[in-house]
Amino acid sequence: MSAQQLSPRSTRRIARSTGLNVVRAWGHGKYVMPFVTADHRHGWWDKKTGKWAFEAEGEVVHYTSCSELFPA
Repeated sequence: MSAQQLSPRSTRRIARSTGLNVVRAWGHGKYVMPFVTADHRHGWWDKKTGKWAFEAEGEVVHYTSCSELFPA
């Protein structure tokens, strides 16, 4: 399944749960949602458990919208 950008409501839910300034999040049809913060840090959030973490260096997958949100 391809990535779908989550709604602003779902993105705010992730921001509240993590305490981070989440600017965009995506779903892949499962319970773990990748997200990106305002300072361009990528992470994931588990909808069932509320656990989250930042992606390790070298494991970051940039979405096409990263170039729109964070122009070089």
